[in-house]
Amino acid sequence: MCSDDARRDAGGFELWEEHVEAFQVFYLCARQWRFSLGFGTVWYEGLDLGAVDVAMRRLRVPDERSETVLLQLRVMEEEGRDVLNAR
Repeated sequence: MCSDDARRDAGGFELWEEHVEAFQVFYLCARQWRFSLGFGTVWYEGLDLGAVDVAMRRLRVPDERSETVLLQLRVMEEEGRDVLNAR
């Protein structure tokens, strides 16, 4: 269930077809980070898995692909967390 919008949103990087679903889920969950506050800083922990589940269902990710998409998403989440926490 890959939309043309997600392909266009890829912009300045190459997005392989087998990663489009994970990208779409990540994109939909962009504001769904769990974080901690302390000592004048924000520490991003990871995506809210409830929101991830909703995004996967809304995008109609097939059950047989859900585990693969989730594992791909976790890689994106780890990299995103590192970037956000480096600020």
